[in-house]
Amino acid sequence: MSYSSSSLVIFDFDGTLYSRDSLLDFCRFYYRKKPYRLHFILHQLWDFVMWKFRRITTTEFKNRFIRFIHRDGPEEVQRMAEDFWNTRRPFNTKVLEELRRFQHTPHCLVVLSASPLPFILPACRQLGVEEVIATTLTFGPKQYRLGTNCRGGEKIRRLKERFSNPHILAAYSDNVDDLPLLEMAENGFVIKRGEIIPINAKHAVR
Repeated sequence: MSYSSSSLVIFDFDGTLYSRDSLLDFCRFYYRKKPYRLHFILHQLWDFVMWKFRRITTTEFKNRFIRFIHRDGPEEVQRMAEDFWNTRRPFNTKVLEELRRFQHTPHCLVVLSASPLPFILPACRQLGVEEVIATTLTFGPKQYRLGTNCRGGEKIRRLKERFSNPHILAAYSDNVDDLPLLEMAENGFVIKRGEIIPINAKHAVR
């Protein structure tokens, strides 16, 4: 299906469609299924401290964080991701209602997320979203590497790369880094504690 450049409806994923952090939840799921990898938690805690004190970038932190999947090939990671989303997960009801409403229109629904693409793709497919733009993940010699973190300005760059002249009808996100994206939209909405708030509301961003 082809879409006009004026028909995009964009949803962030974590904290917007999904009410939690999908990477953390997927990691916990992995450890429950493969408890012999629990020793990676110590490395993750140390890397979190390094990131918190700005000794490493967000992209490098995420690259270190995903070491828990390094010993598995892409097919196994895909299987685990599908199993993860086949269990009951906490989505934001009101945001899902918006997504369902737009699915009955000719607009193109897009998930635009900083999460690693293979980790969230099964959920997006289940929700009926075909256009998914997220942080890339590549499998190299015995390990995975993430591309540039798809957040803030990188989201806008990736969107323009996919759609030459994106005109956004509506955009939804809980992340303050996405304000420029929300302001590009005819209708931008901030998600706070599951509520949908127009960005021009006084209490939208605090």
